[in-house]
Amino acid sequence: MAAPQKSRWRGLLRLASSVFGAVLVGVIGWVLAQASFSVGTFGERKAGRFGWLCTSLGESLARLSYDLPFVVRGTVGMPRSCVIYMDEDSGQKLGQTGAIWDRKLHAQLLEALAADKPRAILFDVVFSDAHSESSVDQEFAEAIRKSGNVFLAGALEMDAGIIGANGVRVSSQRVIPPIGILRSAAAGWGVIAFQPLDGDYGVRRISPGTENVPSAPWRAAVKLGAALENTPESWLQARWQNYYGPAGTAESVGFDRVILPENRLAPGYFTDRIVVVGGRSTLGGLAFGKDDFRNPFSVVGGAFSTGAETHLTALLNLLNGEWLTRLDERSERWIAILAGVVLGGGLPRFRPHIAALLALSAMVAIGAFACWLSVEEQVWFAWCVPAFVQAPVALVWAIGARYFLEERRRHALRVGFGHYLSTPIADRIADSDFDLSPGGSVEEVTVLFTDLEGFTPLTEELENPELITQILLKYFAQTTAPILENDGLIVNFVGDAVTAVWGAPLAEPDHARKAALAACRLQQTAWTEVDGFKLRTRIALHTGRVLAGNIGSAERFDYAIVGDPVNFASRLEGLNKHLGTNVLVSDAIRQKLGDEFVTRRLGEFRVVGKKGAQVIHEFLGQKTGEGRPGWCDVFERGVGEFRHGNLDSALLKMEEVLALCGGRDGPAEFYVKRIASLKKGPLPGDWTGIIEFAEK
Repeated sequence: MAAPQKSRWRGLLRLASSVFGAVLVGVIGWVLAQASFSVGTFGERKAGRFGWLCTSLGESLARLSYDLPFVVRGTVGMPRSCVIYMDEDSGQKLGQTGAIWDRKLHAQLLEALAADKPRAILFDVVFSDAHSESSVDQEFAEAIRKSGNVFLAGALEMDAGIIGANGVRVSSQRVIPPIGILRSAAAGWGVIAFQPLDGDYGVRRISPGTENVPSAPWRAAVKLGAALENTPESWLQARWQNYYGPAGTAESVGFDRVILPENRLAPGYFTDRIVVVGGRSTLGGLAFGKDDFRNPFSVVGGAFSTGAETHLTALLNLLNGEWLTRLDERSERWIAILAGVVLGGGLPRFRPHIAALLALSAMVAIGAFACWLSVEEQVWFAWCVPAFVQAPVALVWAIGARYFLEERRRHALRVGFGHYLSTPIADRIADSDFDLSPGGSVEEVTVLFTDLEGFTPLTEELENPELITQILLKYFAQTTAPILENDGLIVNFVGDAVTAVWGAPLAEPDHARKAALAACRLQQTAWTEVDGFKLRTRIALHTGRVLAGNIGSAERFDYAIVGDPVNFASRLEGLNKHLGTNVLVSDAIRQKLGDEFVTRRLGEFRVVGKKGAQVIHEFLGQKTGEGRPGWCDVFERGVGEFRHGNLDSALLKMEEVLALCGGRDGPAEFYVKRIASLKKGPLPGDWTGIIEFAEK
């Protein structure tokens, strides 16, 4: 298959994984978003096992979405209020041991509170049955009337109902009001039961009451001037409790501290307070179960709130307009769909570690936004669906899709390039979009050639293939290490020669310098001893534009570099044996190296296979504190004299170089011999100083 076709096919697979991920994550979010609206609703939903599981998960996520912003926010100031508890300690001091307390005590309570003039008093106690002594009810009613701001509670009796033909449970409810004499004396009354109550026994939605009778907190809030329409449409509207803190945030006192002189609080304590009177267990003539309810802070191990404190929170929310509102079901569905598109469709386009970071960032961002929205705008939504379900599912899908689409290709790349590259570079190629299909691209690279001097005579001398192989393996281990350490790619081994490249298959802006650093290391070990044999490595470097890629046929190909720069680098390496040098570099690479490395210009040469002449330099290594040796300048002046045909002057300069170098310098010796040969006859009329080699 041609490279463009493979790339197109790979692109289609990636697009398909993104589309499928978007659909998968979007559908999961949509289903859970819909299921999450079971929280805080009336009635029951009929569903199969799968539907029940989705509903249960959706409800749990909705509860967590509502709860967590409160935990992050912490406790805030609670408006001036108080709970008076009919608790066990007060009961012992007042001689009340049963569930129903003497109503004379309630009358005394109101008389004691009257002196402080509280803003309102709400009884979380149901007085649905007349007292055996009518005078007691009359006395209590008179105390309620004198206070003028007392609100009473009515009970809500639920009938489990029957299962109808359509499979839906039909239930009924009946409001049991306070007795008439107390009801007529009070400022108002309403339903006090918590309905709806979440499956974890939590109160999250403000109890609205029934279609005919609002809740007691609603009735009190309206009477106290809250900006609420006193209509069934208004009080049945979904509003959510805005808790001020964990259980116990509201100030509270025992019942006995209000009416017993020896325990009484200081005068003025209840002035202008909203007061709720209730117990720590259900009180009144009807038994509805325990009176402790989960609040948002219970999710981190906090205690449950009493019914009285929960009703007080609802009353303060309604009075001050501080309740929470939930986004409508349609908006939350669209959020789930959008999260599916962004997360499910987007994450598969990134590598796993990037996708994981993006998924985590998305979770944090969604959570932070949800907390801000809840605290500052008093709006909440089931944000845990996209944060805790859709994001992880999208990440799992992204990693899985990436694995199936890319891992095999990466494995092949790592295995293939691991033989020619350093491990970090092989990993970089594996993590890139490198194409294994036949074909290539034009890249600017630096090519390095090495050759082992005198290896052919050595093989003839040894006549032992196993020993020769052993020597080569050890030699290559020493010569390839500097290449790999400097991020080079070993293109091939041909006999005793090594070809390496920088700048392909990965672009490397610093390719010339890295190749030069490798040449420095190789130069330090130009003479190597292997199993008692002294081996000399000759090196050449050249920079140019080549075709780099998988060259060959669809059935068999190798990663290779092809082009004139490759051929010239090979010819350049061959000049070492004529010039007596270890490392030669072209003028193209010399211009890229700057002043970090020391070179000397050897002159202009025309090598086999090249029509034009090329300037050649000897590579002497990295510059040290001593700088460039002085004899290099003398040599280059001699080359200049040679180029202008001043052979005698050139000869003097070369002899001076030999004197400075202790009588040994390959290039100077080469020029001395060449000048001696030229002086045997006149110089050609078209003399240019270019030295031409007829053989490699």
